[in-house]
Amino acid sequence: MRGKKILRVVFFTERGKFLAKKLQKTASNLILENKPEDMSLGAWTQECFENRLPILFIGSTGIAVRTIAPYVADKMSDSAVIVVDELGKNVIPILSGHFGGANEWAVKIAEDIDSNPVITTATDINNVFAVDVFARKNGLRITDKSLIKRISSKALKGQELEVIEAVDKIEIDGLKLVPKRIVLGIGCKQDKSFEELLDFVHEYYSDDELEDDLYAIASIDVKADEIGLIRLAQYYGVPFFVYTAKELEAVEGDFTESDFVKEQVGVGNVCERAALLAAGDNGILIKDKIAKDGMTLAIAKRVELNIGELWQDIFT
Repeated sequence: MRGKKILRVVFFTERGKFLAKKLQKTASNLILENKPEDMSLGAWTQECFENRLPILFIGSTGIAVRTIAPYVADKMSDSAVIVVDELGKNVIPILSGHFGGANEWAVKIAEDIDSNPVITTATDINNVFAVDVFARKNGLRITDKSLIKRISSKALKGQELEVIEAVDKIEIDGLKLVPKRIVLGIGCKQDKSFEELLDFVHEYYSDDELEDDLYAIASIDVKADEIGLIRLAQYYGVPFFVYTAKELEAVEGDFTESDFVKEQVGVGNVCERAALLAAGDNGILIKDKIAKDGMTLAIAKRVELNIGELWQDIFT
């Protein structure tokens, strides 16, 4: 299953504060982080964008637009930004609807507070293929974002898309989508910070490498609420998969086991087993367990990925 996600929230009135509390009570699989009172709105928003965390403004769209304007840079990495009025009548995604998932955030928030999601993206309201959503959901790297608009335009006109399938990629009207292969299996002591985990991962990969090729981060289900791991996954825009001790124990292989870890969580190795499980059929370990300062890391590679099946799933 997937671990929880963090949603950053700011409100400006007592009604907005009440709505935030309501969302906190009703939202499933979600951790809300309110803007600290002693932090300026601009500094807080900048931090959200730097860490690629989604933002919910409870207030007017005008306030949200003016606030985020200095930090909007790239549709492939901008934070998802959603606005809901203080009475909770309408939920509106205003930035990064597809690649950042703001449209999906809006739908989920609307369900949680019994509101109306206002989706304006053409491909969504016309229920046609969106290549950036397809890529994000299936762990595929978009090699040329400039082609997204052309593909969406053809899809909206009902024109046939030219699709070329291969083992290691799919090409849609000249846009190559390449599978992301790296899976990071991570275990850690409670309350390890995002910064500590990021520094640990940076010992083996740069941000550029991970943005190109990271498919997922994986751990054990007792870490589903671990803020550092959740933020790490959201920073790279990848799924955070968590597995039960029973699921991890069933993974076949020769692993570096720890009696202490097994006593604590029910399985003797988390990082290697989780990495392999998230990598899917015939995934391979490319780096065995590494331990440092209460953190463990193992790296696996996705091997089998039937691009053709993924493509067919869009239309079935």
